[in-house]
Amino acid sequence: MKDAIDDLLSKRGISLFGVSEPKQFDEMPAQFTPAHILSSTRSVLCYAVPIPKGILHAEDHSSLLFWRFSNMTYRFLDRVSNEVCTELEAQGHIAVPIYSCFPWKMHANRFHGLLPLPHWAQECGIGKITRCGLLGNARFGTRLLLGGVITSADLEKTRDDSAHPCPPDCFLCQESCPGNAIGKSGRVDHNLCVRQSGVNPLLAHLLADRETKTRFEFDTLLNTISVDDHGMYTCSKCLTVCPLNR
Repeated sequence: MKDAIDDLLSKRGISLFGVSEPKQFDEMPAQFTPAHILSSTRSVLCYAVPIPKGILHAEDHSSLLFWRFSNMTYRFLDRVSNEVCTELEAQGHIAVPIYSCFPWKMHANRFHGLLPLPHWAQECGIGKITRCGLLGNARFGTRLLLGGVITSADLEKTRDDSAHPCPPDCFLCQESCPGNAIGKSGRVDHNLCVRQSGVNPLLAHLLADRETKTRFEFDTLLNTISVDDHGMYTCSKCLTVCPLNR
């Protein structure tokens, strides 16, 4: 079964792929775990696509290029997740796609994806979580966008024994973050990050309307307005200053 998934991903140009056992991370609320979404989960799959280095280091329009590439690639990864689920279910298993960016949920005033893909990609052996909270590896640095699937299939697990990619004396991402969103421990305040790194005029317009705010939960407004290019990325500083991406 894993060979069939490897072949599918390879045909889509995806070479970074791994599998982990399901677990619960201590720092994550219980509803953002594989078992909460699919109680029969036996395997978590993650895969990654690198961001072209030139986008981050373009002399001009870097943010526009980063925004456009990310949105196109998120949709691509989402389609791949759907295909992986179809392949697994054709073999008699249950599978749930874990989409790359949206939907988001609010819990205790913090943003969460349905599953924390960087943590799972680390468990799957694709790389290590770096000081800026992003997944990084020796080949592509932190220039990685992630997708995933959880499934009842018991797939062969993978692992990564490589060293942590962050240079021991480097704190450029933390020192350069214009929103002061990255703590010294590497914990990211996603509220501060989102306020600095994105702008969405449509969402701002709706939030200014009292009737709309009363009628709809913030999660609903965020997910329906922000997805599919409706929001603009305005900051990728932690990516551009990272020595792993040079």
